[in-house]
Amino acid sequence: MDTNQVANSLLMHRGAEADLYLSKVGPWKAVLKKRVEKKYRQKDLDAWIRRERTLKEASMLGEARKAGVRTPSVLKLDPEEFSFTMALIPGKLARDNLDTMKPRAREGLFEDLGHQVGQLHHRGIVHGDLTTSNLIISEENIAYMIDFGLANYSLEAEDRAVDLHLLKRSIVTSHNFGTEKCFKALSKGYTASLGEREAVSVYKKASEIARRGRYFAIR
Repeated sequence: MDTNQVANSLLMHRGAEADLYLSKVGPWKAVLKKRVEKKYRQKDLDAWIRRERTLKEASMLGEARKAGVRTPSVLKLDPEEFSFTMALIPGKLARDNLDTMKPRAREGLFEDLGHQVGQLHHRGIVHGDLTTSNLIISEENIAYMIDFGLANYSLEAEDRAVDLHLLKRSIVTSHNFGTEKCFKALSKGYTASLGEREAVSVYKKASEIARRGRYFAIR
């Protein structure tokens, strides 16, 4: 079934770990994510890794949605074909959209995004690759998290801080708008979801990570 679905689908993106195809489930547009074979790995090991990562990512998407985080819903799962199918979110990647947004709308988006990251962390999940390339801004200017391939369960402040650090770094290095008000809005939403005590410990770790990064860059 999955092989036929791929054959009848349009390739959207070819990634290092997986390919994305524009597909359909019944009358609804969808996205099929299929993990690709790695020739350098032993065949049985490669199949096991791809199967487990497919199962884990689909599970993480479901757990994130239970936590109130906006993600594409999983419509079909086929671990034996190393693939799952998600609902299509009409919109643009945040990396292609943030610079053209009006400042007030962008600040509102960041506060809402902070809420979502806080909800994710409160559930005990860290995204692992939270950048503006892994956020979709819908046609209603609402942020959706995508690509949970590196997501994990963790309550450690360091792991949570990595999510915030990666997001902020991707904004600073890839976008041209003023970040101060947006980062304040992000922190406001994050603190509201996670609670002040836990959020402060994450902010401290994020500052440490940023300092370590500057230290190694200078060296």
